[in-house]
Amino acid sequence: MAFAVHTFETRPDGTNTAFAFHENVGEGQEIYFLAKFSKNAENARISAESIFGSIVDSFKFDSRGEAGDRFEDALKSANTQAKKLGLHRSERANIVVAFFDFQALYLATSGEAQASLMRTNTISRITEEVDGSELFNNLLSGQVAIDDVVVLSNLDIMGAIPATRAADILSRENFDEASSALRQELTVKTDIDLLVTVLGIGKKSSSGTPGFLSKMVSKISSGSELKSEEPVERVEVIEETIVVEELIPQEEEIQQEELFAEREEIEEPGVEDDFEEDYIPEDSEEEYEQYEESYEPEPSIMDRLPKFNNLPKKQLKMIAGGVLGVLIIVLGVRFATSFESQETSQLREQLTIAREALQQADTFLIQGDRASASELLKQAQTATQTVLNSKSKTYRSDAQFLLADVQEKQLQVENAKKVTPQLLADLSTKNESISAGGLAELRGNLFAYDGKEVYKTVRNIVEKGVVVTEKANILSSTPRPDQNVLLFYTDAPQIVEFSAGVVTPMSTEDTSWKNGIDIASYLRFAYVLDPIENQIWKYERKRSTYTGASAYNKGADLSRAVSMAIDGAIYILSDDGTVQKLFRGEKQDFAFRELPSIPFAGDKLKIYTTDEHDYLYVLDPDNARVLVFTKGDRFATYKKQVLFNLPGAVDFSVDAAGQKVNVVTENKIYEFSL
Repeated sequence: MAFAVHTFETRPDGTNTAFAFHENVGEGQEIYFLAKFSKNAENARISAESIFGSIVDSFKFDSRGEAGDRFEDALKSANTQAKKLGLHRSERANIVVAFFDFQALYLATSGEAQASLMRTNTISRITEEVDGSELFNNLLSGQVAIDDVVVLSNLDIMGAIPATRAADILSRENFDEASSALRQELTVKTDIDLLVTVLGIGKKSSSGTPGFLSKMVSKISSGSELKSEEPVERVEVIEETIVVEELIPQEEEIQQEELFAEREEIEEPGVEDDFEEDYIPEDSEEEYEQYEESYEPEPSIMDRLPKFNNLPKKQLKMIAGGVLGVLIIVLGVRFATSFESQETSQLREQLTIAREALQQADTFLIQGDRASASELLKQAQTATQTVLNSKSKTYRSDAQFLLADVQEKQLQVENAKKVTPQLLADLSTKNESISAGGLAELRGNLFAYDGKEVYKTVRNIVEKGVVVTEKANILSSTPRPDQNVLLFYTDAPQIVEFSAGVVTPMSTEDTSWKNGIDIASYLRFAYVLDPIENQIWKYERKRSTYTGASAYNKGADLSRAVSMAIDGAIYILSDDGTVQKLFRGEKQDFAFRELPSIPFAGDKLKIYTTDEHDYLYVLDPDNARVLVFTKGDRFATYKKQVLFNLPGAVDFSVDAAGQKVNVVTENKIYEFSL
């Protein structure tokens, strides 16, 4: 994978305690090393080069095992070297090591050094500050993608400039200009000496590939020079003596001798292969005549049969009776073996019905008549199940194979497909005992939450959990994209806002919040679903608080409601698999249409849509599937379903394009295509 790289210092103090190294240790394997020592550090250069050298040597002299294991061994080697140098006893250096194995990224940090990832115009910190007796105590891993930007720094750059500003800068199309602008922004906004390496994944750069330098400082064109009064530090390059051994292969002349053995052909006298069919004596005609007279042919079967004409009548009757008895036995055996019980006959008839129905269904499917095909498949399935449910084992194997064909055809009729979900993020890396309760999507990032905390994920990288509520439990969540805010609804009850890692418990003009089970947001309004009171409570967001609750529902029966979604109208899903639609509080004439053959029901059902989607999506965890319905004025018409074979699904979200689905289980987030 190609990398565009820029490294710079914002306000160098001339002590030469900042170092940035790079090394290729194998195909698709790159190591980037960034270190900043304190001003009073002795032998900073020796320490940096020794630690980095031990990491590189570990990789080059031990090529066994997985990349992650090799990186871990390299860190152990670095820790050993750091102890020899006495770094564990002195002020901890700020060091970050990034190892790329194609698209896999492994990170380790020391001190206050940080790494951040910019993806889809959002930047997030992906490392944490750690303490411990070792130089490196943590190892993080994840996946990078084309157009990602990884930022390595001795301190958190988002402590100097806002994350949104950093994302705006790094999202520029020209990577060199983006790196230059970031350098200028950091120099102007802070007096701190920052050492930064910016890595553009798959991006283009005119500065070329960085070498093994004590400082890899960005090449900036004259038009992009900093307008700062601070002098730019001169780049000091460690000159490397690269010894290239010219290998001249020695050609060995191999002479091959061809050995021929003279083969002597042994000529044997010829042997006649032709034989006469019958032997005829050739000595004389007299001998032949004697031979002919003495020859007697063997008697035929007919000749061996008794001559019935010469037998007495009594003996003839006995023989006839015996023959008749044998005939009766033979016919009886044949009749017994060909006899079929009534039950077996009925089972065979059911299989015939199933086969004929399956063939007819296939014909209707080709003609585009899915309704008729579905009815015929129901007949085929009923007939096949009759055979499988019988006590007789006759035709059971045939019925099992036939049922599989019926179910496969049913998938075609219902426009269903099976997918294999891909693991996106493992939440247990941040909390081994996590039991996720929901999933929310905001501006391309996913937020999984359990009863107390929320975990932001940037693709497969999981950030440290943030406590939303300490005493209450989170029941539901909804995004408010216009304000870049997530709303969490707890059983306190209360609405808690979450933005850029900051948690803000909100108040209402009422004495207390209304109870409910689900929350949805549209513009500045929040809606709380309350089946017990048969109501949806509507709250309006003011400057720093929410108004009192107003009753939104004007006639719908919400007693069995389990989930709701909003796109201007509100859709309420009940545990019996029915849907209702409210617009401005009034119940609309609305229902599901053309439902699939397998019904969906239960209190685990979830419904999802936004004003950007043309479809309603229903998560049916019990059947491990997502159903898609086209939104209409009066009906939500069944379109298709996706079977994901993933037990324990809790919640889901669909991207704005309606192409990708993310499903969260107890401790993992998966992704698959619709």
